[in-house]
Amino acid sequence: MHRLCLIPLVLCFCVENRLTTYLLVQTENKSFRAKAGKEQIELSAPPLSLKLRIPTTEELEELSEELKQAPASKHYRLPPLTFLRFDFENRSAQPWRLGLSSTYFRSQNQVYGVITEAEYNRLFTSVAYANFRYEATFAAYITRSDGERPPENFWFRKYAPHETIEVKPGEAGFQILPFAFIPSGVEELVLYYRLESNSSKEKTLNVRLVTERS
Repeated sequence: MHRLCLIPLVLCFCVENRLTTYLLVQTENKSFRAKAGKEQIELSAPPLSLKLRIPTTEELEELSEELKQAPASKHYRLPPLTFLRFDFENRSAQPWRLGLSSTYFRSQNQVYGVITEAEYNRLFTSVAYANFRYEATFAAYITRSDGERPPENFWFRKYAPHETIEVKPGEAGFQILPFAFIPSGVEELVLYYRLESNSSKEKTLNVRLVTERS
C-alpha cells in the first residue's frame, strides 16, 4: 500500500472564469492539509523514481513555445481540463517501461481518465486551442541520459501520449497528461496509477479538490 504523503499540490484550471483548484493530499492521520504548495509528490522512490506535480499555466505555455507551436490566434487558451505532470528517472540497471496514460481519478460516482487524442480533437476545435496540439504537448519526453542533456532540442527521444515509455538506465524525462475536467463539486478522489506498464497491480493516492475563484 502506498505511503500517504504530507505534501499538498496546486492545480490550476485555465478556464474563462479564472478558477483555481487545489489538489490536497491526505496525510497519515486521514486529514487533508489546507495550505497550497508546489512541491512534488513521490509516487516511487529511486532507483525507479516517479514524481507527480501540477504544471502551472506558465509551464504549459513555455512548453508550447519550446515545441515551436505557433499560435493560430493572438487570443489562445488552454483547454478546460485537469493536467498532471509526471517526472521520472531510471537509476537501475534495467529498462523501465511506464504506461502513464492508464492513470485515472475515481470519485464515488465518476471516473476521470486521460482524454484521448480523438476526444481532444472532437471537443476542442476552436483555433484558440491550436497552440496546444495533443500529439506534441502531451507526449512523453526523455530529456536526460547519463546526466547529459541533448545538444539541440530539449529531448533525446519522445513517445506518443498513449504509448508505453521505455526509460533506459541512466535516463530521465517527463510527461504532462490531460484528464477529463473535474468540476468543483467533486472534492474527494482517489488517484490510481501503475509503476510498470504491464502490471495489473494499481497503487492509490487519496486526494481532495478545493476550488476557489482567483
